[in-house]
Amino acid sequence: MRKYWIMLALCLAACCGGAEFKPFHGDNYILDCRSGIAISVKQKNGDFVPFLSGIGFDATDKDWKTFFRSAGFRAECVKQTPESALYRFEYRFTGPDAKRIRLGGTLEAHPDYMRIYFEGNFRGDTDKFFHRRILFRYPKEELRLLGAAADNGPEGGQSGIRLESSPQLRLFYNRKEKNSTGSQIWTGRDEERFFRLEITLEPYSGRIPEFSRLSKEPYEARFDFRRYCNVLLDEDERTAELKVLNRSAEPLDREARLTIRDHRGRNLETRKLRIEAAPGKTVSQAVPLPSGRYGWFELEFDLPGSAPLRRSCCILPPAGRKFGKGSIFGGIIYPWNRKTVEKLDLMHWIGMSTIRRAYPIAREGSSLPAGPEYTPDEAALVLREQAARGIEPVPLTSESWNYPAGTFRLTESSNEANIRRLPVDYAEELKIEYVRTKLHDPELQVGSTGTAGIDLHWFEELQENGAWDYFDALFVHLHCFPRAPEVNNTMTREFWLHDRVTLLRELMDKYGEKPVYDSENGYLTRFPDRRVEKYPLRSVSDSSIAAAFMVRSYLQCLAYGVSNKMWFTVDSYGGFGITEYGQPLPAYPAYAAMTRMLDGARYAGELLSPGRVSNAMDRNAEFSRSWFGQATPGLEKELLGADRDYTENDRNPELKPYVYIRAFRTPDGRPLLACWATLYRQKLVDTSIDTPAWQDQKPGISLLWNGFPATEPPKPLPVRFRVGVPEVEVADLMGNRRKVAADNGFLTLALDDYPQFVFGADPALLGEAEQFSLRLFPETFRKNDRWKTLVQAVLPAEKKHPARKSVFDRENLSAGLEAGKPYPIHVRLTNLGKEAESGTISLKLPERWRCEPGSIRFEAAAGAEKTVAATFLVTPDRPAAKVKIRSIVQSDRLGRIADSVMNVGVK
Repeated sequence: MRKYWIMLALCLAACCGGAEFKPFHGDNYILDCRSGIAISVKQKNGDFVPFLSGIGFDATDKDWKTFFRSAGFRAECVKQTPESALYRFEYRFTGPDAKRIRLGGTLEAHPDYMRIYFEGNFRGDTDKFFHRRILFRYPKEELRLLGAAADNGPEGGQSGIRLESSPQLRLFYNRKEKNSTGSQIWTGRDEERFFRLEITLEPYSGRIPEFSRLSKEPYEARFDFRRYCNVLLDEDERTAELKVLNRSAEPLDREARLTIRDHRGRNLETRKLRIEAAPGKTVSQAVPLPSGRYGWFELEFDLPGSAPLRRSCCILPPAGRKFGKGSIFGGIIYPWNRKTVEKLDLMHWIGMSTIRRAYPIAREGSSLPAGPEYTPDEAALVLREQAARGIEPVPLTSESWNYPAGTFRLTESSNEANIRRLPVDYAEELKIEYVRTKLHDPELQVGSTGTAGIDLHWFEELQENGAWDYFDALFVHLHCFPRAPEVNNTMTREFWLHDRVTLLRELMDKYGEKPVYDSENGYLTRFPDRRVEKYPLRSVSDSSIAAAFMVRSYLQCLAYGVSNKMWFTVDSYGGFGITEYGQPLPAYPAYAAMTRMLDGARYAGELLSPGRVSNAMDRNAEFSRSWFGQATPGLEKELLGADRDYTENDRNPELKPYVYIRAFRTPDGRPLLACWATLYRQKLVDTSIDTPAWQDQKPGISLLWNGFPATEPPKPLPVRFRVGVPEVEVADLMGNRRKVAADNGFLTLALDDYPQFVFGADPALLGEAEQFSLRLFPETFRKNDRWKTLVQAVLPAEKKHPARKSVFDRENLSAGLEAGKPYPIHVRLTNLGKEAESGTISLKLPERWRCEPGSIRFEAAAGAEKTVAATFLVTPDRPAAKVKIRSIVQSDRLGRIADSVMNVGVK
C-alpha cells in the first residue's frame, strides 16, 4: 500500500509539474478541492459567492446511530491547464465501520461544468444501513442545487448550480442542516458491496443551462421564454422558442407534433413541425402561442426518437390596476426558499399588493445594509424592491422593532402559536410584544398569531387572559385543502374548513370588533419529488380545480369582509404554490385575472347564495337553497362546535350544489357579478405518484357536493337571472371575455366550479344585492388605549408551561395537581414602562382551596422582564378534571392589569 501512494504522488507531481495546488477558474465558477469539493458561483456584478461548501457521505441506523461518516478529504491534481483540470480524490471516514469503506473518485473540471465519478466499496453488509446518504452542503440555508429531481425545483435568482446524476438522485432539502441529501445505492452481494455514481455540476450565471450533460437520448428539446417562470405579459410577443439538440451522428430531419391544451385539459390546437438539425448541432424556431386568449397553456412536443416534452406557460391579461394599495390580494414567498427580485416580479405581475414578512431582497450583485437594526435610509434600501412594485410587507412583530417607526402599517405576531402553545403561555408573549411595539411605534397595528384554523376555544381562553386588548387584528389561516372553500360545518364536523371564519363574528359580538386577516391559505397539488409534512395523497387536489377554489376563497373573504388574504405560496413548497419547476400552475394566471377584474371593486351583496334569493332571480328557473335548513336541520349549534381533525364525509342525497350570483360595485359605480356553482366538494389527483416520496400512497376519492363519489364529471347547472340590459360581457376564470345576449333582460349561464364574471349589467341590481349582504367584519382598526406596560403570567411549579397537545386540545392543562397536597404557583412580571411599579399579587382559586399566603406585595423595576415576583402554595380540596387558577395583579399606579389564567387538573 505504501508503494502505491509513493508511485501515485510521483505520477501526480509529474502531471501537474509540481505546481502549487490552486483553485480552478471556470467561466462562471471557482472550484476549490484543497479540503473538499467547494464551488463559488459568479454573480451579476462579477463577484464569486460560495454556493456549495462540500460533498459528504454517511450511513446510520434507524435511530441515526452512525456506522460511518466522511471526516476528511484528500485531492491530488492529475492534470491542469487554463481550460481544464483533472483531480483524483479520496475520502477519510470515522465511525465503527470506517475501516470497512473506501470511497474516492475523479473530478473533471471544464470551463462550463464539472463531471465527478464516485467509486467505492464496503466490506460487509450494507443492508443494515437505514439511512445511507450523500450530502451536498451549503453555506446558507436558502441555497440548494437545481435539478429535475430536486425537492423544490428552481429556486429563483440568476445564479446557481444544476445537478444531474446517474443513477438519478432524488434530493431532499434539510434547512436546519443546510444540505440536500440523496440515497447511496450499493450493489453486490455477500461481503463485498460497490458504489458507483456519476454526477455533473453545471454552474450558471444568467440563464439556466439548456441541455443535459448526461443524457444518452439522441435528441433533446426545450422551450425558452423571455420571462421568469414562462410568464408572458399582454404586451409580450406571443411566442416560445423551441430548441432541439441533435446528439446523434446522423442528420435529423423529422416531423414533430405540437399539442396545446388549456387549464381544463381541452385540446386547443395540434400542429406539425419540421425539425432539421445537423449532427451535434442545436436548432431553434419560434413557436406561436394562442392568440386572442389569456390563461394557462400546456405545450406538449412529441419528436419521434425522444421522450415527449411538456412545459406550461401563461399569458396574463392587461394589468392596468389602479387600486392595488390596501387590497385583499397578497402572497407568500416560502420562508426557506431563496428570496429574489424575480419572485417579487411574479407577485407584481399578478397584482399582489401584500407580502407576508419583510425580507431584505436585492438584485443579485447588489449589497444591502448588514442590519439587523436599520436607519430610515437603510430601511428604504432594504425594502426598495418591494416598494418599487407596490408590495407592502407585513413583518413579524419582533421584526418591526429593527425598523424606524412609520416603516410598516401592520405586523403579525407569530405563526400558528395555537398548535403547540397554551393560551396562557402565548398571552404573555403577545402582551409583551404589543406593549413593546406601541412604545416603538404607536401607530403600528399589531396582529395576533396566525392561528391554524378557526380555533374558537383557544381564542376564548386567550381573551380570558386579557389578551383581547393586546392585538389590533385577528390573523387566521384558512387552509381547507382539498375541500372547496364553501364547505361548512352543516355538512361535516371537520375542523379545517375555510367557511369557519364566519364563527369569528361570535367572538367579536362578545369582546369587540377587529379586522380579520388570512395570512396563510393554499391548496396542495401534485408534486412528484416531495411529500411535504407527510400529507397523504388524498389531500392532493387537481391543479385546475385548485385554481377555481383559490378564486372562490377570495370571493368568500371579500363577502365576509376579510381585509387581506396572503396566498400560500407564490413559489413552490412541494405542491403548495402557484408556480413549480420554473413554470406556472393554472392558479397563477387565474390570480392575475381575478385581480384585474376585481380591481377596486367593493362587495355589494348577493343576488343568489345559499338561503338567500333576491328578486333578480327568475322564479321559474332551477336554483339551489341549501344552507342550514336543507343540509342538516336542527343541528346548527352542534355542528358549529366541530372539534375533530378528519371525519368521513357525510353523504346527503338531498343536498344540492350551492349557486352564487354575487354582486360587486366597481369604482365607476357599475355592477360586476361573480357567478359559480359548487359541483365538487373535492376533486383530487386520481392516480398514484410513482416516486419514492409518495411510495405506498393511494389516491383519494373525488366527491360531489352531496358527499357521494364523483364517478363521472357533474353537468353544469343552467341559471337564469335578470341583468336588465340586452347584452353583457362574460369573462371566464382566466379573464377571456365574450359578449352574450340577454333574453328580454335575462341572462342564462351554465355554472360550474369555475367562476364566471358578468360585466355591463343594470346598475339597479346593486340596490337589490345590498339587501342581502354577508359582511361580518370591520374594515378599520379601532383605537385601543386599554393596554398597560405591566404584564403578568401565572406559572406552574416548573415555571414553564407545557406544550399544547394539538388544536383539538380542549383542556389546555398547564399542570396536574393532587387533592390535599400543596403545590407551588408562581407569578411572573414584566415591566416595560419607564417607572418602577409596585402593588399586590393574589390568586383567585376554586372554592374551598387553600392558598398561602393570601397576597404578596411586589416591586418591579423599570425595564425588568419575566421576573418571578410571587410564589404561592395552593392545596386543592378534591379531584377535578379541569379548574382555573387566576392571578390578579393590582398595581398601585396602573390599577388592575390584565389577569393571567391557567387550567390545571386535580387527581
